[in-house]
Amino acid sequence: MLTCKFCGKRASTILTDTFYPVCKECFMEHFEKKVIRTIREYKMFDYNDRIAVAYSGGKDSTVLLHLLHKIEENFPKSELFVITIDEGIKGYRDDALKVARENVKELGLEHHIFSFKELYGATLDEIVEISKGRKNSLKPCSYCGILRRYAINVAARELGATKVATGHNLDDEAQSFLINLLRKDIRRIGHLYPFKDVKSELFVKRVKPLRKVSERDIVLYAYFKDLKFHEVTCPYASYSVRNFVRKFINEVSQVIPNVRQNLLKSLDYFSRKVYEEESDKEIKLCKVCKEPTSGEICKRCEVLIDLGLIDKNKLESNDEG
Repeated sequence: MLTCKFCGKRASTILTDTFYPVCKECFMEHFEKKVIRTIREYKMFDYNDRIAVAYSGGKDSTVLLHLLHKIEENFPKSELFVITIDEGIKGYRDDALKVARENVKELGLEHHIFSFKELYGATLDEIVEISKGRKNSLKPCSYCGILRRYAINVAARELGATKVATGHNLDDEAQSFLINLLRKDIRRIGHLYPFKDVKSELFVKRVKPLRKVSERDIVLYAYFKDLKFHEVTCPYASYSVRNFVRKFINEVSQVIPNVRQNLLKSLDYFSRKVYEEESDKEIKLCKVCKEPTSGEICKRCEVLIDLGLIDKNKLESNDEG
């Protein structure tokens, strides 16, 4: 029988970073301390922050929400509230929203829900249908990612947030780094730099308190804490490049156990280099939505124009006027 490395009780699991056997209580303590150290290391929060938690109802954001609520109780000058984006995925998002509402109500926090339908005139399901057969169509997860990022930033800014906390974990960060390397999207790697400053007051700074804890440990923590979360996988996930990269990293981890941690360290090193090189580049305002962008038109508006959700002819006539 394995015993806990720290207290000698019967072990319940193995720590993924040190591979020590630990009991349930010591695992949860280790997990929470690791998140707090991560917050301190990257200087994520200030004492008087108004923090928006981007909350989907899934395991990552549920653990993030409950943990930040526990941590922020020690900082009475800070505020915590919740933003949920309803993409409009039939048979999936409705159940997740129900779980999200229950968790937020339990914690007594503000909850603001924004939908793709209200923001863009179409749900993600409708966008996927519209995109079929189009020359420049993207995968569903790409549409979702572009439109969610925009929605979260606009919502957080309108609600007076000084920071947006997202539930990205160690696996997510490792996957993002590898995906951008494979796509040769060096500029995007610079966007992942955890110490970066916002280049425009229209951007709300994003932080990732769970970026050093694995997906496996997040699931285990949620079960040990008896947290209720939405466990169903998004029906569009199988179409994503991320899904293939996830499987690849899982296979490599059988040979190199610390591959995720190694990728995170590489991400932090390379993203800093790219960020420093890109830091002097001008930030413009999108000709369409007036949100910050590096080009003439932001990616969100490019997508909506291509889908016909923004009338390109009207834009051209406005430019002439």
